[in-house]
Amino acid sequence: MTNVDKVPEARPRSLGETLLRSYRLAHERLLKAAEELSPDQFAWSAGPSLHSVAWQLWHAARWDDVFASYFHRAAAQEPRTQVWERESLADRWSLPSGSLGRRDTGTELSDEAAEEIRFPAQEEVVGYARLAFAYADEAIQLISDDQHVLIYLEHLSRHLGMIESIRGLQKSVSS
Repeated sequence: MTNVDKVPEARPRSLGETLLRSYRLAHERLLKAAEELSPDQFAWSAGPSLHSVAWQLWHAARWDDVFASYFHRAAAQEPRTQVWERESLADRWSLPSGSLGRRDTGTELSDEAAEEIRFPAQEEVVGYARLAFAYADEAIQLISDDQHVLIYLEHLSRHLGMIESIRGLQKSVSS
């Protein structure tokens, strides 16, 4: 039997399967883009309106965490509490809870306030993102095909693009 013979039979995917696949791919790409950087590159900001990769990854993970918690609560499934809260990350990271924008996600923060956030080591931010993304993947499996949640996927793609732009700027700066 050749490798061609081992190809699984093609079948249509449900909307839920497609959504989960798209989220997992976006999550993998976000994590890979962040992990490939040095700690200095991870923390580097390109200016007041293009925040660091640390900020972009944290922000994307925060919204996925909020999203996942919402769907876990709506489906009456545990855990219903965000990873951010379960792990007491605002306290552990010495970030003032309640002052990090809407729902402590960075949304609606001024550029100045966003630039002042000091994140912990790269491994901790990536570790949080990994947990929040896994929690979001679980939540996606709770969503019925008639619920529309594509706006969140668009949000991830936007921040992945910003991370890729920052990485491109870093290559031109270091050249």
